[in-house]
Amino acid sequence: MATDEVGAFVTAVIAQAPSGAVVVGTSISPDGKYGAALTLLPTAGDYFMNDVFIRLSDTWETYGGGNGSCWTLLDDESETGVLQYGDEAPAGTSAAWIRYEGQDHRVPVRHRHFLFVAWQTPFRDFPSVIRFE
Repeated sequence: MATDEVGAFVTAVIAQAPSGAVVVGTSISPDGKYGAALTLLPTAGDYFMNDVFIRLSDTWETYGGGNGSCWTLLDDESETGVLQYGDEAPAGTSAAWIRYEGQDHRVPVRHRHFLFVAWQTPFRDFPSVIRFE
């Protein structure tokens, strides 16, 4: 994804979030049609929100999501969707290692939280943190 596209997505996420929200992590689907974001609301006791957005022309609209880990169906025919797994990380860490479907993934830690996203997944297993660095 081009940096300006990710920047535009982050701007859209912040525009739709409550005042004071901070973006912890984002991911745009391989086809560019959907985006996922974890936002943190420090003014509400570090409440965090996992949201899925759909691109409509040149705008991003809320499509689904939740708090904590969530899976959102994106394709009725193949029964696949997007899995978002976000949580707190220990102070002083810069990355979380997540195990999902037998593979390990390194994701950055920002504002003491991390976001792991798996696109086009049927969601058979819950991801797990295997370590922080």
